[in-house]
This record gives sequence, C-alpha cells and structure tokens, in this order.
Amino acid sequence: MTKEIRRLVAEMCAGMFLYVLALGILAVIFRRGLAGMGFALGPVLLGLLAGFLADVAMLIHMAVVAERATDSRDAGYANRITVVQSVLRKIIFVVVLFFLGSRPQIDAVAMIIGALGLKMGAFLQPAVHRVASGKKTSPDGQNGGGDIILGERRKEYGNDEDSDDRA
Repeated sequence: MTKEIRRLVAEMCAGMFLYVLALGILAVIFRRGLAGMGFALGPVLLGLLAGFLADVAMLIHMAVVAERATDSRDAGYANRITVVQSVLRKIIFVVVLFFLGSRPQIDAVAMIIGALGLKMGAFLQPAVHRVASGKKTSPDGQNGGGDIILGERRKEYGNDEDSDDRA
C-alpha cells in the first residue's frame, strides 16, 4: 500500500477504536442493565473487540483490493475484482461471526455492533486527520495560512474558474 493509503487506514482505525472504546465504556457503565437483559459484561466486551478486529481486517482488505483495482487501469477487471472480493469479505465475516458467536465467551450481537465501527471510522477520519496533523482550521475549511485541507475546496456549481460558460 502507498504511504497515503496506510495513513488513511491508520486514521480510520483510530476512529473505529474510539467508537468501540466508547461502546465499551457505556457497557461498563450500564452493566446492570445489560445483566438484566441477559448479557454478561465479559462476552459483550470481547464481542466488541472481535468486531473491531474484524473491521481492521476488512478495512485493510478493502484498501488492498481498491489499490489493486486502481493499478490495473482496466474498468472491467476493477469492477469484477471489487465485486468478487466484497462478496468474499462478507461471506468470511458471516462465517467468523457464526464461529465466534457460537462460543459463550463472545457475544455475537456485540460483535455485529462492534463491526459497525467501520462506518464510524469513515465518519471520524477527517477529525482524526486534523488532530493527528495538528492543523487548525477556520470555519470556511482553510488553514490560517490559506492552505486547503484534504485536497481542494468545494466549488459552487457554475461559479468557478474551470467552468466552460463564463459570464
């Protein structure tokens, strides 16, 4: 993987970890309520951890597949490889879920909830990037020095210098 992709994966993993950590703290705080519903704290925490580890594995796999598809420069191959690998990733997750979920030490529901951290990692990545890079931004999305964060600023439709229709 390229340096940028590895950085992006690490930032998403940090966001996923924050999500699972917050859920773990909530589980500890509300352990009596969980016990009242029939959930023991230990299996719930192990399920959240298993979901996090599954997320990390899926994220790394997605990054490798996306990079391989992009490097191929063949749209047909890229489409086939991403679809096949996506289905394979889901099948493997379900098999691991059934295998680990059948163990009394790991709660399957908590594993599924922990696996939702992949989405939270994507949502939290920009914030983690800002914190990790130490850049402060103004409300308009620019740094104090005028540098643009994460590429380019969004342009208003029809009101940019690249427009073919100049008024």
